[in-house]
Amino acid sequence: MAEETRLGEKRRPRILLIKPVLPYPPDRDTRMLSFRLICALKDRFDVTVLSKILSPAETPLAEALEQWCKRVDTVLAPHRRSALHRIAFRMFYFLTSTIARQSMKSLYDCPGALLRAAKRLPRENFDLILIEYWQLQKMARLFPQAKVVLLTHDVDMHVNRQVALFERNLISKIRAVRRWIVEQREEIQAYRAFRKILTLTERDRQAVRKIAGSQATVEILPFGLDPEFYARPGGDRHDREVLFVGDMGMAFDRDALDVFVRRICPRIDHLEDLTITVVGGALPKPLAYISADERVDIIGKVGDIRPFLYRAGCLVVPLRFGGGLRIRILEAMFAGLPVICSSVAVAGMPFEREQDFLGAETPEEFAAQIERLLGDRALAESLAASALRKVSDSFGAQAQAERTEELFKNLINTG
Repeated sequence: MAEETRLGEKRRPRILLIKPVLPYPPDRDTRMLSFRLICALKDRFDVTVLSKILSPAETPLAEALEQWCKRVDTVLAPHRRSALHRIAFRMFYFLTSTIARQSMKSLYDCPGALLRAAKRLPRENFDLILIEYWQLQKMARLFPQAKVVLLTHDVDMHVNRQVALFERNLISKIRAVRRWIVEQREEIQAYRAFRKILTLTERDRQAVRKIAGSQATVEILPFGLDPEFYARPGGDRHDREVLFVGDMGMAFDRDALDVFVRRICPRIDHLEDLTITVVGGALPKPLAYISADERVDIIGKVGDIRPFLYRAGCLVVPLRFGGGLRIRILEAMFAGLPVICSSVAVAGMPFEREQDFLGAETPEEFAAQIERLLGDRALAESLAASALRKVSDSFGAQAQAERTEELFKNLINTG
């Protein structure tokens, strides 16, 4: 795999990771996944990162990331240079999207400035170029096809279809349908253009493989967390506290929170001493009503989720749609926190209902499972113990590093 230098020494394989956002700090799912991948590769590979940043304030974060990488190159997003740039690019992208039927996602995430930065990199002779997300597919044209790999975090066309289906507002529904149609075309093009594709779950692997056809090799990217980092230090749990964790920038999390507060919480109001905690970003305008709900404690964005995982009685994940890997579920299991979730939330993950988690699909089922779990400490302990064993075997950092090293060796050798 490694080449010899002029002095006869082995050269470490070089990997270029291109991502639309800086993968640091690892404070949300997309950043955490990329950061954990970099950590898994750093002992055997030289990793260079190329990404956009949204503000010069992120420059120190890029410098901090370099302790795990060979180098980190960043490009300030053109539309974030000033207020005038934001207005100008919004108008330009809107017109381009309308006339050329190009998605806003690809216009914002893969601007010309990022492409120009990537054009300067091929001379470094990378052994593998990992491009995150289908909307960066233009990057593939700059490198030899055999060396390029696409990493998709989920199958957006399936998620966008569900967003359009569940949207209640007519204007928002029309926008969601248009976005689904436009992005689906580009996403399909990406899957059919790449010869090597990585997904996060078996469910997504099968979906992408069906779209890409037999000419593409589709494999699952191992993901892992450090068990010691999440190990609960001890102490009592608040057995009557129900925890919800979500990224309010994601449609499926906004929908899940709305369902939780509007349709599940009223069905558990009768439980004594019950507290409900919501951790995530700022509430968007359609969910502003939640801040006036005395039953719910809105925490907002936090730098460290562990204190909330350590103290709560259960994590509730009422996802109605979504894709990829639900890292919050893995974090909860590593922290010994029992989970109640929908089948969508654990799709493609190796956990068994009633053994590793409690399943629910309707508000009535969620309410019943919450009441059942909070009233049965033995059940909570049994679920947590079983889930911890399984998540440690399947998603431990050491196992991830070994599987990731083997996967990337094969990807490079078959280039």
